[in-house]
Amino acid sequence: MNLTQMEVLVAIVETGSIIEAAEVVGLTQSAVSHSLKRLETELGVQLIERERSNMTITRIGEDVLQHARTILNQIELIHQKTAHERGLSVGKLRLGIIPNIPAYILTGILRDFQHKYPQIEVILFEGNARELRDWLAQDVIDIGAVILRERYRVLVSLVTSSIYIVISEDHPLAQEPVLPLESLENEVLIGPQAEYETFALLPEMQKITLPRSRYEVSAYNTIFSMVREGMGIAMMPSMMVDPNAEGIVALPTDPPLALQAYLASNTDSPAATVFMNMAHRWANEQGILTED
Repeated sequence: MNLTQMEVLVAIVETGSIIEAAEVVGLTQSAVSHSLKRLETELGVQLIERERSNMTITRIGEDVLQHARTILNQIELIHQKTAHERGLSVGKLRLGIIPNIPAYILTGILRDFQHKYPQIEVILFEGNARELRDWLAQDVIDIGAVILRERYRVLVSLVTSSIYIVISEDHPLAQEPVLPLESLENEVLIGPQAEYETFALLPEMQKITLPRSRYEVSAYNTIFSMVREGMGIAMMPSMMVDPNAEGIVALPTDPPLALQAYLASNTDSPAATVFMNMAHRWANEQGILTED
């Protein structure tokens, strides 16, 4: 068993393809297939089930994968720490993000980070809140955006934003100063399902039934247009609401809802440490760590 075989296994699982895995590890397709086969022969178990173009990891493969990721992460950590000792900042950083963090925040942080640390490669993973928690636990990512304060090795604040209800200006509730959460139970939600799954984890949402989601839409301009036409309502962080959008109103809730996002990590790699410190500092300078 060698590091190349572990890298091949991880790449196959993460890409779901021999072709794409070959590009990731820099080998030919035949070399990737041969490496996987040799690893399975050496271990005496099947790690990946191959059915035409479909590849599925086996139960024992999941266990081996977890250990492979841990070993590769430790190797990466050794490279980063020894480079750091020599005054260098190099390596890879796997960053998990949730879709309901405004794009300008990610762009701003990445721009400043890559400008200062051009030798650190940032690889992005996008998923919902539950997926990011699992990926952090399984060492799939080094840093993840989370909304629950759980036990992580490192946890820093990133952004706090009130959650507003966006409705048509012709909606019967449009003139209300605030909207009781109970008044929304019979409404129809428009927007990203992953985002509403995130909101459902908030403590205030545990006592009510979240409105049913009918339209799975990711583009905010489309969401605003559908809400304007009375096709449903939307819930979103206030910082995502377009103040110039016509025909809609954005109202706070009772009790108030707020999205508090953090950056969490279970590694002490130099790359992760400098990224989290820079992200926290950037967010503080932008004034997005306080209630709006």
